[in-house]
Amino acid sequence: MRNKIIILLSMLVAVLSVQSAKAWHNFAHGSIAYMAEQHLTPEAREKCRYYLRHTLSHYASWMDAWRLERFEVVNKSHAAMALPDGVNLDFESGDPAGYVMGHLVNALAELGDGKYKNLPDSVVRQRLINMAHYVPDMHCPSHVLFPESVHPSQKSHRLYDNGKKLGYHRFWDHCLGREGRIKLHYEELAAVVDRVPKKRVAEIQSGSLEDWGRDIVELAQRSIEAVPKGTDVATMPAEQVEAVREVVFDAAVMGAYRLAHVINTIFADKNIPVSNDKK
Repeated sequence: MRNKIIILLSMLVAVLSVQSAKAWHNFAHGSIAYMAEQHLTPEAREKCRYYLRHTLSHYASWMDAWRLERFEVVNKSHAAMALPDGVNLDFESGDPAGYVMGHLVNALAELGDGKYKNLPDSVVRQRLINMAHYVPDMHCPSHVLFPESVHPSQKSHRLYDNGKKLGYHRFWDHCLGREGRIKLHYEELAAVVDRVPKKRVAEIQSGSLEDWGRDIVELAQRSIEAVPKGTDVATMPAEQVEAVREVVFDAAVMGAYRLAHVINTIFADKNIPVSNDKK
């Protein structure tokens, strides 16, 4: 197991795959959803199985599959848009073409406070499938889109790999897991990443969606600082590799624990406040 952990850490910056970029990559999405399942309450786990007839990890990349089929209505709901202050996320873009936080606000309004009980099973099932993907997605470092006045676009934040051009988005999307490159199962990756003290888990899950949004923007800022424009990822020093590792692992556990908290809250007939002045 120790050798596998070493391989995982050494491959965090290996981005030589010729596969098309997909958010967090399928293996990473499955692993994060698997971690979330380990933090579900017994009641929430039972109800998830009832509605899904399968696991969260099974459906973790459903939304990416639809994107590849050009189902454009789910295209923007993988990303989070930062407001011009560069500190908060946009909560108002919840229309079908809007960004991820707006979709989460809408989903909680539709399902929370026991409202899911009045919806057809098929609707609840689809909302769970969607959230299994986009709640982790909004924590992916490359999925926060900043206004140009705050940060240049990701396209201009050019990285390199042994001198070859490498997209910022592609780098972060492929950092957590390398399907077919690292021979780990979901459970093994979870054993590496899911080692956060219970007190910290509670802190990550606490607060309003607005609090989460600020955390997510801060995480994205850390990712920009970890790999500045012009970085050649093949020659990063050990301390920079460690900084990348910390950002990626923090993003993974935050996405997993918050996905679990959203589902636990829904099936406890409760809700998560949008902001601290909207209980």
